[in-house]
Amino acid sequence: MKRVSFLRIRPCNSDNDLYLNSRKKEYTSSFIVNELIFDILKVHQNGFQTISQSAEIDSFVWLVNKENIDQFSSINRKLLIYQISNNKQIDYEILSREKIPYSLIENVNYLESITAPSFQALKTIISSYADTIEQALELISHGVTDLWLRDWNNDDIEKLSTKANCNLFERTLTSPLLEINEARKILSTEKFTFYLHSRDVRGYKRKEVDWAPGKDLSVPTIGKASLSFPSFSYSDDISDIISSIKNGVELANDDLHKLFYAQGSLVDDIARVANNIRKEVNGEDVSFVINRNINYTNQCYYKCGFCGFSKGPQSLSLREKPYLLTIEEVVDRSVEAVEKGATEVCLQGGIHPEYTGNFYLSLVKEIRSKLPDLHIHGFTPLEIWQGAETIGLSVIDYLAQLKEAGLNTLPGTAAEILDDRIREFLCPDKITSSQWGFVMEQAHSLGIKSTATIMFGHIDDVPSWVNHFSLIRDIQKTTGGFTEIVPLPFVHMGAPIYISGKSMPGPTWDEVVLIHSLARIYFNGYIDNIQASWVKLGLSGIDKLLSSGVNDLGGTLMNENISRAAGAVHGQELEKDTLSEFIISRGRTPVIRDTLYRKIETYSEIKS
Repeated sequence: MKRVSFLRIRPCNSDNDLYLNSRKKEYTSSFIVNELIFDILKVHQNGFQTISQSAEIDSFVWLVNKENIDQFSSINRKLLIYQISNNKQIDYEILSREKIPYSLIENVNYLESITAPSFQALKTIISSYADTIEQALELISHGVTDLWLRDWNNDDIEKLSTKANCNLFERTLTSPLLEINEARKILSTEKFTFYLHSRDVRGYKRKEVDWAPGKDLSVPTIGKASLSFPSFSYSDDISDIISSIKNGVELANDDLHKLFYAQGSLVDDIARVANNIRKEVNGEDVSFVINRNINYTNQCYYKCGFCGFSKGPQSLSLREKPYLLTIEEVVDRSVEAVEKGATEVCLQGGIHPEYTGNFYLSLVKEIRSKLPDLHIHGFTPLEIWQGAETIGLSVIDYLAQLKEAGLNTLPGTAAEILDDRIREFLCPDKITSSQWGFVMEQAHSLGIKSTATIMFGHIDDVPSWVNHFSLIRDIQKTTGGFTEIVPLPFVHMGAPIYISGKSMPGPTWDEVVLIHSLARIYFNGYIDNIQASWVKLGLSGIDKLLSSGVNDLGGTLMNENISRAAGAVHGQELEKDTLSEFIISRGRTPVIRDTLYRKIETYSEIKS
């Protein structure tokens, strides 16, 4: 797939607020700084990244040449851009030895040489200034894959996107040059925060919008699924993959990786394919379950950076004081749920220091003794692992006891991202990806089905998304025990990892669409239900996702606390009638289901 990036860059000679604000309105993301005659930190704090030719200036990236490269010996090569000279022999030597990832070509007569096999072997990305659409097209045709744009307006960039035969995307100086785990090691603490806040998960420049998961704002799209800029994009690779999907070919991991990088109109193409599959599998039904979430404690001895439920700044007033429900209180809330029409209670909470596996067993037994017909959907793989360990049982023996006590199914949370590269910094003391998978396999072997979730938009990346999807599909091919996929966008506002400047501010809208759409496509034939979280996205977000492969809205969720603790402002419960009316208004058919996706009430029964 030919992906061409562009960087909106200008010279900078002032830290004046009026100047910086005007440049931001022009969408400039990067400045060239040649003389330090102002406060460069203030420029960075205003969201701009800087490039300089002087090692004395504390820039994000430095532009070097054959004359001055020795001055930059202490700077990581990933932060250098090499300025091509007229001496090819010296350029080849420097690039091959220094392994500098980007090269800037300003001499158009040099373009022919960059297609030579010896130059291609240097594996350096070629950047060049482009002042007109025609010049940009010529540069792309000669192998330039990174355009530096001065004073281009959005209309000109949109026109270029329709003429360029490529997947065109905007970047910042450091992203996608640096992956998150690299940036964490290379950049200072402040620069790492600026880096995270300027990018999305895929490394593209983050479009500044007010909307984010958890906020009570409408999704900022009109008449389409995507919110990309540029709005049009093309890729032979992606088009070929989409065609193969339409012909029934199972989506391979390498192709899934490529599709996650789709931009603009390609996102809408993928959403349409997902929606067509949804129609074939689920028809026009949109289902939900009447349930109650019971979060029995917000005290937890694990230190997950994303969790605003158990720990965080009290000044944000996003969480209750520490609490611990008794078993009797949980049973009483379960009885109340059944009286209000619930067929399921979902039991999840923090890992309290005093909890052992016997607590979970007693909890299930007491609920079951009072409510023999209620579906008990409870305990994450983390709780199962910890519970078994604390009473000296194997996971499978402990699960067997829970099943005998009355546990029906497991929620698929505690998965976060099933990639240990990410978990090392997101939830380092939690169970590993393979442990999560092991618990699910053991549960499925006993006939205990489960859901599967993915939480995205924090410190993750596309390879981690692919690894996550792959592990779940591999398990499903063996056990058939997953009932649904539930993407959970990261709600950043009250999350400790974001407040400390160590995460992105949630996923972008395009990433939300892609996760749901590609879940539908990737798991087609293995998992029939793709759920969207109204708690994270509101009904505005759900509206768009119903045309992107989604067929289920989860539950009515009496007393959901975890998302609100992280800063989400959507309600703790949606009534059956509210959900039904919303579904009908979108031209779809509401269906009340049980936890295992068996129909309880159809549209006509709900209406009556």
